[in-house]
Amino acid sequence: NAPRLPHPEIFKRVAFWMIEDADVRLLLHTFCVDSIIKDGVIEGIVVENKNGRGAILADVVIDASGDGDVAARAGVPFALPISEDGKTQPMTLMFHIGGVDIGAFLSYKLAHPDQFKGEAGLYDLIKKATAAGDLDLPREDILFFKLPRRGEIVVNSTRVLNVLGIDAWDLTHAEMESRNQAVMILKFFKQYVPGFTNAYVIQTATQIGVRETRRILGEYVLKAEDVLFDSKFDDVVARAAYPIDIHNPDGKGTVMVPLEPGSSYDIPYRSIVPQKIDNLLVAGKCMSGTHEAQASFRVIPTSMATGQAAGVAAALSVKRGDRPREIVVAELQLELLKQNVVLGPNVTREGLEAALSKPRR
Repeated sequence: NAPRLPHPEIFKRVAFWMIEDADVRLLLHTFCVDSIIKDGVIEGIVVENKNGRGAILADVVIDASGDGDVAARAGVPFALPISEDGKTQPMTLMFHIGGVDIGAFLSYKLAHPDQFKGEAGLYDLIKKATAAGDLDLPREDILFFKLPRRGEIVVNSTRVLNVLGIDAWDLTHAEMESRNQAVMILKFFKQYVPGFTNAYVIQTATQIGVRETRRILGEYVLKAEDVLFDSKFDDVVARAAYPIDIHNPDGKGTVMVPLEPGSSYDIPYRSIVPQKIDNLLVAGKCMSGTHEAQASFRVIPTSMATGQAAGVAAALSVKRGDRPREIVVAELQLELLKQNVVLGPNVTREGLEAALSKPRR
């Protein structure tokens, strides 16, 4: 009767089961290499894999690549470079460590509270290791978090600079450099941090984590003030509350601007509807927003929420025979509420049903 703890391998299996239950036809190991455009409408994509080159046609296409690959190849305008100085936020490879004596580490932390900041941090030990030449990390801190499984933590502290997530050479360099940093961080833990003497790396992430690349220009561009001042929109399809979190592209330092406690901001449908091309939707971190706003909505929960909204919108578009930018947003919102999506106190089933009962002009 022992409780079943979360595990990444179990999650992978469950994800496949969910896809099969939904009758989704899945194709892995495949890249989009072009978009099929006719008269300003996307009709599908060109893909390549070990089978060769082929086409996948669709009534509505959703770009959930994270980098706007489909939209960019379709000719949708996008913002790049990322910031005013043309540099992107650095990339990070997360990794799991096992064999940690959590009790010994917590005892040390309680005895030395001045060395820690927030959930993690080892500032004095980092300075000591850096001065001794045992640590050369282009980041100011080492963040790590306890996992439910005994003796395991996850580390979020590698930082690869001056790389672009839509360049294969840069991604290759980032994969190699980040794994070298992971080894260096493990050695630091074992040598300097109580409780880590027997620590070992269980797993590094499947691939490097890319914080930002293209930002597709949509019907509405989400802005920093929308994030920080809890903007509300009539066409809300998702909500978010993550701070503006900008990692220094030149090395050490992170700008973190939180929202007010208990607040959240709306993501409008218009921000996942790209300009110029019809029958295309964009979900995730490459949707329409400024550099600062993207530093908030780029995270996984928001990407999942916008992905759900895009999927429902695509289904309604096909069902009604309307292009995605022409669908009745109230119908989309009503279906999202039926799927238990939280759209805020101003969006209710009763209000939407009343609005939809009125004759359409």
